[in-house]
Amino acid sequence: MAYVLSWLSAVASFIGLGVALQTPIENLSGWKLVLLIVVILVFGISAIYDAWKNYKSKPKKYRNEKKINEYMYSILADGGRCEICSRDASWIEDDKIFDMLKNKASRGELVFFLHQKTDKIMQLTELGADLYIYGDQKFEPLTRFTIVNSGNRASSFLAIGRKKPNEPHVIEELDSSHPTYSLALDLLSTIKTLVGDKNDG
Repeated sequence: MAYVLSWLSAVASFIGLGVALQTPIENLSGWKLVLLIVVILVFGISAIYDAWKNYKSKPKKYRNEKKINEYMYSILADGGRCEICSRDASWIEDDKIFDMLKNKASRGELVFFLHQKTDKIMQLTELGADLYIYGDQKFEPLTRFTIVNSGNRASSFLAIGRKKPNEPHVIEELDSSHPTYSLALDLLSTIKTLVGDKNDG
């Protein structure tokens, strides 16, 4: 709602400026007409970009595992180095996702923070994925999340999921300026400290 009101206010100001000038377009001199066109273009581009950012930041709702897997594939496939905090990352059992993760692992773009390892996870570590198992430390975070483009604060974001009974699974994307992003980094740093060296098997 605040987003809509801010842009309504901007539109009102823009209209107010036009009314105040009260100069027919055909009477505008060359440089004034160019300036008007530039202002309109900047205003339009800003509005479109802001609308896109607002849409992207809205929590995404998924009612079934297939849709969740499609989302995970989309963010991981193009996401550079990714750090995944989960219980056992059971969603990697999906063949399409697993094939994509094998490529990421071989490029050194995959880090798992898990309560327990699985055969699939161990296959990925053999290809180059890093693995931290925190279950032996009597430490189990309730939060499940993925940091995409880890190490690049300009484009990195946090995808964090939550689920209530009888409601869709919700995933929120938060950029690196959000406090929750920093908390996620702190949590991963804590796990690394508890576990020590990476688990390679």
